[in-house]
Amino acid sequence: MPGSSFARLQYLVESLTDDLVFTMSRGSKELFHSDMLAWYVEHHPVLGEALSDAWQVPASCSGPDRVRVRREWRNLDLVVEWPGRSPLVVENKVFSLPDTGQLDAYARAKLHGLHHPVLVLLSLLDPGWPGRSWTTPDGALWRFRGYDELGAVLRPCLPELRGTDRFAADAFERWLGLIDTLVRLTAEVGTPADEEPLLLPEEAAAVLRSAHLDATVQKMRCLYATNRIRAELAGEIEQSGIVVRTTMSRGQGIVEMFTADSGPGFGWQIQEGQFRLVYLTGPGPGYGRGEERRAVREDEARAHSDYFRFDGARDLLGDTGPERPVVAPGLPLSFNGFAPDFVYRSVPAPDLTIEQVIDLGVTFARAALKAHADAFGADLRTDDR
Repeated sequence: MPGSSFARLQYLVESLTDDLVFTMSRGSKELFHSDMLAWYVEHHPVLGEALSDAWQVPASCSGPDRVRVRREWRNLDLVVEWPGRSPLVVENKVFSLPDTGQLDAYARAKLHGLHHPVLVLLSLLDPGWPGRSWTTPDGALWRFRGYDELGAVLRPCLPELRGTDRFAADAFERWLGLIDTLVRLTAEVGTPADEEPLLLPEEAAAVLRSAHLDATVQKMRCLYATNRIRAELAGEIEQSGIVVRTTMSRGQGIVEMFTADSGPGFGWQIQEGQFRLVYLTGPGPGYGRGEERRAVREDEARAHSDYFRFDGARDLLGDTGPERPVVAPGLPLSFNGFAPDFVYRSVPAPDLTIEQVIDLGVTFARAALKAHADAFGADLRTDDR
């Protein structure tokens, strides 16, 4: 990474490792920030008023006699109820993002009887929702609010807080300082430019490792790419319910897409310097462990051999190197895979940039959708996760 960016990263990480509040937060991460926000809103009304005004919590004829704050109530991170206002529900993710299926599930549970709540996703990462909002199938509206916005809303409350509780004000100011540093760190390495690599350069990872943030930031970068792919495919996702997500394995980020979360279906993965085209088997003789079941999975995938063509990847990346497993001329395709349902072929794809990841992801998501429609019919399950 450029020297100026590396110097800024070193400064930000040193600021974090020297920060007692950051050290206190590391054990519980998002729980720590939820607890801090909950305590200040409950004990200092000026903060709650500022938050409810900024986040457009409307007046209501219902509500408790005084402010009531509930943490981890029925799987909701934070619920705030005010006299004369609608409830506020905050899903707090800090370094990550929920899948929309999680938010949909909250709505299906009718939010446990809360009356017309305002629903907020709070995170360092922008989910890329059109208009910064997500409407669930049941009509519930979630709005995204960034930690930068949270800090901007709360900071003007500091003088009044200092006049009533100096110790709480000092802790509050330190917490706001931590939020500011995390926002700047996210901007520096968590939301890379198109020409930057998906995976953290090793020198940057080494600096972040001193604050135990290397895997966290790597996941943020993959989530950022995933969100960009989802945005490109927004209409097709709504119609087809495909899965586009980020996972982690041995501290490395994985970006992947499948036409269904459980097979049968098609998809792709970017993992450990490889670009993989994937077939997932469904319930049946190919599902499970053992060589016989794996052979059935491979036969099923082989029946759709046209899907396992990497010409489009070479168009986007240039010469990728040989496909794996290598197949001798005239012999049927062979596959790598994992039990109980996963087989794939791959090409080397080290050092992919964000732009290349997005181009690959969108191109082969559409190829996977076509393969699924050709093999199993056009209707895909709509349990987008």
